[in-house]
Amino acid sequence: MKTPNPPDLANLSTLAREAALGLGHLLGKHVKVAQLELTAEMHGMGRRASLIAILATLVALGYGMAMAGLALVLAGHGSMGLPLIVIGLVHIAGAGVGLLLSPLRPHGGRLMKRSTAAMNNSLAALNKATAPTPPPAHVELHGD
Repeated sequence: MKTPNPPDLANLSTLAREAALGLGHLLGKHVKVAQLELTAEMHGMGRRASLIAILATLVALGYGMAMAGLALVLAGHGSMGLPLIVIGLVHIAGAGVGLLLSPLRPHGGRLMKRSTAAMNNSLAALNKATAPTPPPAHVELHGD
């Protein structure tokens, strides 16, 4: 009976090195994609935060004008107080419309959805490729 030739150690080490390099390259690409996605999401969050700051400033300014106008009206200076009240209410209403029409509502998802999904797909493929194969159920021995 012939014994099978042992696998060539040089070929085995070359395959292991290439697999490690490929895995490192894949992980590097995943990190790069995650960085790009995180940058884009942070840019969007920054835009929403700046819009909130602008709208909050409009509300505060409108509230201050409306309260100053109300104080003038109560003090007997209605000709100066009414325009301040109107301008203040317009500021508050404008900020309210801005809040209703703006994309400030969260988009209902986690950060980096695409990167997480891509990484999970790669890990699933890697797990499938490296899963041990079950031994054959029936092995016949010749020469008994």
